[in-house]
Amino acid sequence: MRFPPIPSLHRYVSGVLLLGILLACGCSRDSGGVAEGRTKPRGRILENGLPIKIDTTNLPPGDPGLQVTFIRIGGVDAGTEYEARITDAASGAFDLIGADGKGIPPGKYRVAITLAPFGGTDALKGKFSRERSKIEIEVKPGEDVVIDLAQYK
Repeated sequence: MRFPPIPSLHRYVSGVLLLGILLACGCSRDSGGVAEGRTKPRGRILENGLPIKIDTTNLPPGDPGLQVTFIRIGGVDAGTEYEARITDAASGAFDLIGADGKGIPPGKYRVAITLAPFGGTDALKGKFSRERSKIEIEVKPGEDVVIDLAQYK
C-alpha cells in the first residue's frame, strides 16, 4: 500500500505562515463590529415613563407594530435615514446597527415613530411621522437613547 508523499517541511511552514498572514489581514476585529467613527446605540420608546403600548392583535407575523427611523440633521449626509431594529416591541426597545451592521455616525437626528406601520392606521395619528416629528436628539457613542413621547405632545 502506498501513501501519498508527505509535503516537505518548507511547504508546510510556508502554508502555515501564509494562512497566518491572511487571517491577520482579513480578520481584524473592532469593538462589537462598530466601524470607526460610528456607534451602535440602543434605546427605548416610552410614554409617560412607561413602555409604549402596542396593539399587536391584527399585525402580520414578524411585524413588531413599531417603526423607528432616525433621519440625519446637518452635514454632508443630511437626510440619510437609518431604520432602527425593534428588539422587543413590548418594552419599546430598539437598536441602531445601520444598513451594513457597523453602526451609524454620531450626531443630530430627527426621529420618526409610527405605531402599527404595516398593520393598519398609525395609532399616533402621524404626529411623529417623517414629515411632522419634532423629536430631535443627539446620538453619542456609548449612550442609550430614551425617547418619552409625553415630552413631545
